[in-house]
Amino acid sequence: MQQPTRIEMNHTDQNDLIARTKQNDHIPDEDRQILIGLIEFNSWLQFVLQEKKISIRRLQNLFFGNNSEKSGRNKKSIKSNANDTRPADDLPASKEADAEIPESSDTTSAVNKGVNSGRLSHNAYTNAEYITLTTPHNVGDLCPEDCGGKLTTLPPGMVVKITGQGFAKVTKFTVEKLRCNLCGLQINANMPDNICNDKYDATFKSQLCMLKYYMGMPFYRIQGYQEVLGVPLPDSTQWDLIDEVANDVCPAFRYLEKLAAKGDLFHADDTNVRILSNIVANTNLPEDSKVRKGTFTTGILSYIDNNKIQLFYSSKKHAGENMHALLTQRPQNLPAPKYMCDALSRNIPAALKHILINCLAHGRRKFVEIEEFYPPECEYVINLLSIVYRNDAHTKEDNMDAKQRLDYHQIHSQSIMDTLHVWLQKQLDEHLVEPNSSLGKAIKYMLNHWTPLTQFLRISGAPLDNNVLERALKIPIRIRKNSMFFATEHGAYVGTMLLSIICTCIAAKQNPVEYLTALQIHKTQVVKEPHLWMPWNYKDSILDHQMAA
Repeated sequence: MQQPTRIEMNHTDQNDLIARTKQNDHIPDEDRQILIGLIEFNSWLQFVLQEKKISIRRLQNLFFGNNSEKSGRNKKSIKSNANDTRPADDLPASKEADAEIPESSDTTSAVNKGVNSGRLSHNAYTNAEYITLTTPHNVGDLCPEDCGGKLTTLPPGMVVKITGQGFAKVTKFTVEKLRCNLCGLQINANMPDNICNDKYDATFKSQLCMLKYYMGMPFYRIQGYQEVLGVPLPDSTQWDLIDEVANDVCPAFRYLEKLAAKGDLFHADDTNVRILSNIVANTNLPEDSKVRKGTFTTGILSYIDNNKIQLFYSSKKHAGENMHALLTQRPQNLPAPKYMCDALSRNIPAALKHILINCLAHGRRKFVEIEEFYPPECEYVINLLSIVYRNDAHTKEDNMDAKQRLDYHQIHSQSIMDTLHVWLQKQLDEHLVEPNSSLGKAIKYMLNHWTPLTQFLRISGAPLDNNVLERALKIPIRIRKNSMFFATEHGAYVGTMLLSIICTCIAAKQNPVEYLTALQIHKTQVVKEPHLWMPWNYKDSILDHQMAA
C-alpha cells in the first residue's frame, strides 16, 4: 500500500470542506455521505486522541514519518481562522511574537556558549596539577643570538596535557616479615604513612558514588568495566562501600536539611521511581486496599543566602508531604517562604504557611500540546507568554536584583498578562470555546490558577516557572532508566542522600569527589561541627585542621 499524503487541517478548514462537499452536485449522494463521514471521522479521531492525552504528532510520525519542523507556529501552511476571536489590534509585534520560551531560565545564553565552542580554555580544567617551566635565561640577559639585545618578560604560555587515569589504581605491597628463632617475636615491615588501613581508600569510594548516583551506572556495569581493567569489584562489595560512605556523610546531609528549611525560596516536584521491596509488598495487598502503592522521587531546591541546596527523597511520599516534613524544621520566627510547584494538590505542603507560586511553563505547555488543533488561539497565548519570558531574560542579562526585576515586570509584563486574562475570560464568557474541549480545559487551568501563576508581578523574587527543578529531576530519571529500581527503601534513602550532597556540591561549584573524600577523612569533626563542613566552607575547615595539627 502506498504511503498516504499528509494533510493538515484545522477545525474551520474541515467544516468548510464538509460544506463544499455537500454543495457539490457532481458527487453521487452515496459517495458524498462516505466522504463526509471520513472527514468527520478524521476530526473526531484527532479530538479523541488529544482528550486521551495521546500525542497526535506521534501518530502522524507513525503514518507519515518524522518531521524536522520544531513547531506548528513555524509552518507557513497554517491558515488563519476566519472565526478567530483574537482582537486584531492587541496582537504582539512580529519580533516579539517570534520570541520563544527559553529552555532554561538561569543558564548561559546561546551567544556565550558559542564563544570558543570548539576549543576549551585552559581555565576550564579546574582540577589540574600546575607545573611551572622556566628557561635557562633571566630577564635582562643578553640575547643568545648575540644580536646585542636584552631579554624582557612576556606573558607566560599555557600548554594542557591530559593523561589517562583508571577509576581504580591497585597497589600491591610485599611486606617483609622476620621472626626471632628463640623467642618467636615477629617483626613486619611498616606500611607507608600515607596508606590507610582500609583496602579501599576514601577517594575510590567517592568516585564509586559518583558513577552510581550521578552518572547512573548500575552496579553490574561498573563491575564489568572494572573486570576488563583487571580490578575485580563485585556488586555486593560496591554496595557495602557506598553504605559506609553514607554513614560517614549523613551528619552533613542532616545539617543541609536543617539549613535548607530556612530558605527564602523553594522549588519542588515529583517523578516516579521503582523500589523493588515495595513492588513485592504490593503484590500481597488486597485489590481494594487503599494503601498507596506508588513510589516517587521528590526534588526540592532551596535558596538560602547565596547558596542553593538540592535535596532528593525517594519513598511513597509526594512532594507536598516531603516539603511539609522539611518545613517542620523551619524556625517559627522566619517569614513564610516562597514555594514554586505545579498546580497538583499533592505538591502542596499541608497546614504550613507559604506563598504559593505555580509554574507558568505548565500553563503554557497545555497550549503547546494542542496547538495543532487550535492554531490561532494557541498561537496567540504562546506569543503573549513569550513576551513575558523575553522580559524575564532581559532582567537576567542586566543582572537586576529582585526588586528591580519586580519593577521591570510590573512595567513591561503586567499589561501583557492583563490582556491575556481578558482574552481567556472572554472565550468562556461569550461561549467562543467549548469548556470541556482541550482548549477549554487549558483556558480554565490558567484562569483557575491565575493568582499563583502571576506572582512574579506582585512578589519580589518570585520565579516564572519550575524549570530549574525539572532539569534537576533528570538525574534521578537517568538513574531509573539505567538501574531500573532501588532494591530496598534503605537503598533508596542512601542513593538520594548521596545524590543530594553531590548536586548541592556541584551547585556550589565544588568538586564532589573531593568533598565526599573530605567528609570521610574528617568524619569525626563532621559529627561534632557539621556546619563547618558544607560544600562552600569545608576547604577552610581542612586548612584549620592542618594548622592545628
